Amino acid sequence: MVNQKDHQNKKNLIIGEKQMKIGYIKPSFPNEKRVGLLPQHLSYCSSEDERRFEQGYGETLDIPDAAYGKGAGYSRESLFEWADVIYCIKVPQLEDYQYFRENQTLVGWVHPLGSGEHFMENCAKPKNLTVFDVTNRISIRHSQGKSQVLNVPRDITRKNSILAGYASTMHAITLRGGILKDKVVAIFGAGNVAYGAMKYLAQKDIDPLLRRRSNLDVMRREFSSYDIFINGVEIDEGEKAIVTQGMLDSMKPGAWVIDVAADAGRAIEGTKYTSIDNPVYTDEQGHTFYVVNNSPSLMYRESSEVVSEGYAKYFWMKPMSYWCSDFCIAS
Repeated sequence: MVNQKDHQNKKNLIIGEKQMKIGYIKPSFPNEKRVGLLPQHLSYCSSEDERRFEQGYGETLDIPDAAYGKGAGYSRESLFEWADVIYCIKVPQLEDYQYFRENQTLVGWVHPLGSGEHFMENCAKPKNLTVFDVTNRISIRHSQGKSQVLNVPRDITRKNSILAGYASTMHAITLRGGILKDKVVAIFGAGNVAYGAMKYLAQKDIDPLLRRRSNLDVMRREFSSYDIFINGVEIDEGEKAIVTQGMLDSMKPGAWVIDVAADAGRAIEGTKYTSIDNPVYTDEQGHTFYVVNNSPSLMYRESSEVVSEGYAKYFWMKPMSYWCSDFCIAS
């Protein structure tokens, strides 16, 4: 039988064995304005690690470098060279791949099977990076070919997920030129993102059809009648698409598909990511698709507050030596 005191002593030894150097860089993801860690949340962060911030880290929110103390004002290249761990709120873009060192660590919203797939295949794997994909659903550590679920609670950035549903629906409906009450609107999902979409529609006095996995057959039968379909779910690897190409083909010309979960090519078969700059595309049958995967950046002040606090309280509060140990793996 394992002695509980010995187990705790071993845990304390591992957690405290090495101070880690963490570099906080500005996201290069297109139109990403959110700030991943705000000065007011630094007090939640573990004092065992050293933190440095890129020059202008908080500039989108008019936060001066001085607000981050003596650890602020560093160049991007110097942070990549110095840090054991890089934190970026969204997956790094191609121009940053060259700066990652062998065996370095990345923390952020990486989405390895979605918008971060290119990064994982072309940077993380070749350079043997350890990648912490810390999300509002299931947080995972990817290292040396293994993927392990972390002991991070769900909903650490719940309000950001609600903002995603709200912002995507607001943006898409505005681009559409509004919505009339006689239009048939359906929302698939019952989570935070779907709730955000419902909040926006409620303000427009629109009563959508609410569909979920329990009545998926109903949705498939009536899909061709929808003027607007809003998807609020992501699917797991290997899971069948919620909406097939055949279902899309059955939609009336002029119908809109708004993927507020931004699960491109997975939840809705054949779809592709769009961006805040180019948020929609139209297929040959006249169907319009919106699949922006960082829509909360449209409301970046609100989103930054939520993301920063969630990460600070549930991830940065522990030293990185904890997250690099086996103690962080969910049982």
